[in-house]
Amino acid sequence: METLTLLGHGLSVALSYQALLATLIGVLLGLAVGVLPALGPAAAVAILLPVVIKFEPTVAMAGLAGVYYGAMYGGAVTSILLGIPGESASMMTTLDGYPMARKGEAGRALGMSVFASFVGGLFAIVMFTALAAPFARFAVEFGPAEMTALMIMALTFSTVLGGDDVWKSFAALAIGLWLGMIGLDMVTGAPRFTFDSFAMMDGIEFSVVAIGLYGLGEIFAAIGERQQKGNFVPTYTFRSLFPRLYDMIVCWKDLLLGSVIGFVIGVLPGAGATAATIFSYAASKKLSKEPEKFGKGAIEGVASPEAANNAASYAAMIPLFTLGIPGSGTTAVMLGGLLMLGLQPGPLLFQEHADFIWPVIGTFYTGNLMLVILTIVLTPVLATIVYVPMAVLFPIVSGIVLYGVYSINYSIFDIWVALTFGVLGFVFAKLKYPAVPTVLGLVLGPILEQGVRRALIASDGNPMIFIERPIALFLLLATASLVFLPLFNKLVLNRLRPGAPKPL
Repeated sequence: METLTLLGHGLSVALSYQALLATLIGVLLGLAVGVLPALGPAAAVAILLPVVIKFEPTVAMAGLAGVYYGAMYGGAVTSILLGIPGESASMMTTLDGYPMARKGEAGRALGMSVFASFVGGLFAIVMFTALAAPFARFAVEFGPAEMTALMIMALTFSTVLGGDDVWKSFAALAIGLWLGMIGLDMVTGAPRFTFDSFAMMDGIEFSVVAIGLYGLGEIFAAIGERQQKGNFVPTYTFRSLFPRLYDMIVCWKDLLLGSVIGFVIGVLPGAGATAATIFSYAASKKLSKEPEKFGKGAIEGVASPEAANNAASYAAMIPLFTLGIPGSGTTAVMLGGLLMLGLQPGPLLFQEHADFIWPVIGTFYTGNLMLVILTIVLTPVLATIVYVPMAVLFPIVSGIVLYGVYSINYSIFDIWVALTFGVLGFVFAKLKYPAVPTVLGLVLGPILEQGVRRALIASDGNPMIFIERPIALFLLLATASLVFLPLFNKLVLNRLRPGAPKPL
């Protein structure tokens, strides 16, 4: 009952003109970003940070969140009409959405993608509302040892699950942890890795790094790559964009399956919406009575990944708000935004800042409904954005990005830092290094260091505190199993299988 009362208050604030305007601007930007192959929600949120941090926290977070889940909707448009995933999480939608468009069913596929996105998003928001506050109350009991173990687990999850090459992911994480140590030591006050630069005494500005890695890095990596344009021009009517009742009935199992899988995987740090769509698509195909239809234009192949896509985007915010742990690269940037707004994400956020968190949750409901209408109305416009020449688009975006960086502290030094990390982002993209572990290391590294020091101070320097407390021990064992079980399987069990090569 208390949750419903708080939610009612949050919805009343979310319906104010300031919150509605922020949500509207956010989802419009998200829809536009979703259809652009060169950008993603993390880059868009990073670029928007310097602007929104000057506003009231609820309004700022409504805009940032709107960009995030708006991009999830927008990515389906070009995936279906052009066969070009606007965002990596829309990759699975292309498998059946584009064949449907080529068969003259573009409107039907778009209508189902909108409906599935709405269903998956609504399911995740309701689960968020029901579970976030009780989870936060449980997490309040966490002490320094438990929070340290939790941070280690989050960093390990995001590193192991966040890329194809684990070693590259750990190398990217090490860079992020080192960046988090730059500045004055939090206990002794001694400068660390400042290279005698006064500008680095306060550390590296998170938003500058995020904008460089995601915004400029993606732009640099996309320069020179050819736009994929086919000769096929899809046709559809405005009426065909509305979802059909028959398709809703046929796909109800896939909608439910995608929503559940998306929510569960979205909560896991590092897994992300892309993994959720892959799992949900595979599960729908496995459980289908006609699996041979998938990949050839099955409406279920659009419903399941789109539901999972949006469910995962909302679910990723649960660990962000309740534990201060980002569930994806975009929520890692949002975590930096919360810190810049003077808010510490974690268990106490629901107790000390209820006037902030519940209105933000309220904007999730209004934004999800807003996107249904906007996506249908703006689909023809969104589909044309991808045809804008990169030679025109990239200079405009780069100029906006660099001005945004300068406006944070009005510092030329920040521009050089952003350009440096833009080059690093370019190198990461070309060498297939994930950027998410670096961002997480920068954000969570100082929190991890603080937790370690607080725990050791409380135990008079005895490191046994990390295994004497049951929750901390459980989290550390879970982290160890995540790292060593695959290694054990590869080195030992594979050699015991029949036909395996014998060691020399």
